Amino acid sequence: MKLLKFTRPHALVIMLFFVFLIVTSAAIIYTTGQNIASVKSLALQSLYATAFSLSSSAEGLLREQSRISERELREILADRVVAYALITGRDGVIQFHTNPGLIGKSLEDPMLEKLLVSEKNVGRMITLQTGQSAYEYNYIFLNQDGTPRLFRLVLHTVIADLIVTKAHRMWWAVGIILFLLWGLAGLVWNILLRYLRVRDDFQRRENVAMIGQMTGVLAHEIRNALAGVRGYTQWVEEKMEDSDPRKTGITMALQGTERIESLVNELLLFSREEQYAIDSVDAVELIRMALSSMTPWEGNVEVHGEERVFVKADKEKLLRVMLNGIQNAVQAMGTEGDLHISLHKDGHWGYIEIRDTGPGIEESQLSCLFTPFYTTKTNGTGLGLVYSKKVVEGMGGRIGLSNRIDPTGAVLTICLLSVEE
Repeated sequence: MKLLKFTRPHALVIMLFFVFLIVTSAAIIYTTGQNIASVKSLALQSLYATAFSLSSSAEGLLREQSRISERELREILADRVVAYALITGRDGVIQFHTNPGLIGKSLEDPMLEKLLVSEKNVGRMITLQTGQSAYEYNYIFLNQDGTPRLFRLVLHTVIADLIVTKAHRMWWAVGIILFLLWGLAGLVWNILLRYLRVRDDFQRRENVAMIGQMTGVLAHEIRNALAGVRGYTQWVEEKMEDSDPRKTGITMALQGTERIESLVNELLLFSREEQYAIDSVDAVELIRMALSSMTPWEGNVEVHGEERVFVKADKEKLLRVMLNGIQNAVQAMGTEGDLHISLHKDGHWGYIEIRDTGPGIEESQLSCLFTPFYTTKTNGTGLGLVYSKKVVEGMGGRIGLSNRIDPTGAVLTICLLSVEE
């Protein structure tokens, strides 16, 4: 996968964007947690206030009368929020209980003595024997003779629990908000990546077009001058005797002009604006044509894959691309090796793969292979793969070159739209 290069301003904006997302998400989570904690605290304070109010009313009634008036106490404690209430002294005998059947029985509570001695009002959350949560409030007041008594009030927490439960539902809203926030961030990130890819592709195409224009002009000028040099050299060679020692130098000069002419032809091929005659092409037939046109080779050649694969392509240009790929593979392997050509379909795409068993490509060179004039060969021009990429993409396809893992070697993959026949 091609890595995108970020400019410093882009990198700074991206960093600030993600910092903003992280800080915003953390702030939303923290604020929600604090709000829920506040709701719990307020619910607990509400239970405490209710319990304190009822306990104070009961204490006022008990101070006014010398003995406990059950009827008036029951009227005070008639609120449905009250689970039960009781009054006991230091001896633990229950003097009053909202359940009359428990009056006179002993309260078995190891904390009773400690509560009476401390004379502090204490509230806590408990669980009733029914499994329901409740709020227990222990209120200490003094008799007329100065002895302490415990007024224990236990309240139902259904309403408070309902409020806390509704508060916890805020996490669902927070989750949806964070999901939308990060989803939007992902969308922005994809748009940014697409923009950078388009920018890089545009710059690459612009550079290739500029190089193409320049090389086209240079190639024409070089070819015109080369025609004169080659013609004069050939004329000189024809006038020389075979025994003349200078003829060897003239022959080498002619070979040099042929090499230059081949390079000029490649430059002209690379620089010209391509016109495509897109049609349905039988990839199997094209492979046979390419193999029959290749230079005789001592290695093994195998073709395997699906028997009928048709792709949308310009037949002549695709044949040239395949010949270039086969030639590169053979040159990488030398005089012997295994050349595997396979083809298959995957969805709407047809794939042609040319695999060799050569030494492969150095990792540092993989990213430069489709760069104009970059070559790993001593006599290469660095335009073969660039031309292949140009025409394959011009036909609406993709091309890539990578290393094989086992065995060693390289694989050239040509991907084009498939056609049903």
